[in-house]
Order: sequence, then C-alpha cells, then structure tokens
Amino acid sequence: MTSLFYNFAAIWNLLLLLAAAAALFGFLYWFGLRRVLRARRIANARERRMLREAAEREATGQTRI
Repeated sequence: MTSLFYNFAAIWNLLLLLAAAAALFGFLYWFGLRRVLRARRIANARERRMLREAAEREATGQTRI
C-alpha cells in the first residue's frame, strides 16, 4: 500500500514540475514574442512613413540632395 502511495506522490511531483516548467516557458515565450511583434510594428510604421514622404516629395516635384 505504501509503494502505491509513493508512486502516486512521485507522479504528482512530476506533474507539478512539468506544470511549473510549462508556465515558465510560456511566460518567457510570451514576453519575447511581444517584444519582437512590437519591434516589427514600429519598423513597418517607419517604412510606411518613409514611402509616404517619398511619394509626397515626388508629387510636389521636390528633390532631396
């Protein structure tokens, strides 16, 4: 009977360890992914602004030297 209890306790500890590891990796993945998406959004906004300004300069006939 005690070996059954010890086996159950070992399995329960393993599940708790896996849950803690999954929570840690999930947080780190979310944190890293959020930074990457923010940097990408900023880069896309900068590129759109540069293209818009270039189109405005071309439309008005201004040249940049």
